[in-house]
Order: sequence, then C-alpha cells, then structure tokens
Amino acid sequence: MYYNTNNESGEELQASRRRATSQTAIILSFFLNNPEREFTPFQVQSELGLQAPITSIRRAISDLTDEGQLEKTNTLRPGLYGKKCHCWTAKKTGA
Repeated sequence: MYYNTNNESGEELQASRRRATSQTAIILSFFLNNPEREFTPFQVQSELGLQAPITSIRRAISDLTDEGQLEKTNTLRPGLYGKKCHCWTAKKTGA
C-alpha cells in the first residue's frame, strides 16, 4: 500500500503505488524464501540490495504484519544507527 501523504496525483501517484506494491511483493517473497530466519528492516534492505529508503522497507514490513503475513519477534539486533531493532519472520502456518 502507498500512503499518499504528499498528495501526489495522476501518473506520479500511479507510479508510486506500483513501486510500493512491487517492494512489498519482493519483501514478502524474501521472508517466505527464508522461513526459519529473522531479519531487521536494515537486514532486509541489505540482503535484497534495495535502494528504497528504510522507511519504505518498514512500511512494507508493517503492512505485511498487519495482513498476517509476517510476525514481529522479540529478537533485537543492532541497526544501522546503533539502536536496537526488532526482527520479523514469516508467519508460521498452523499444523
């Protein structure tokens, strides 16, 4: 989902929505391909080589968490700025 906080319109808005949708799909695929691992948003950005701002990575992770695709863990790791960051993992499906 793209949050249009800067009131884009027309083709610019459509392009932003496409990029957000693509980023979210790439991030979900990454987690699904690494189901037993936990990652901070900074690790996701680094592992995927994404040039998107960290806020976009966090937006995608938050949206996927809200959708029930990912889950936030209690694991904390150092982030890029020396502050501890939570990790996320693909949500486990029940057996």
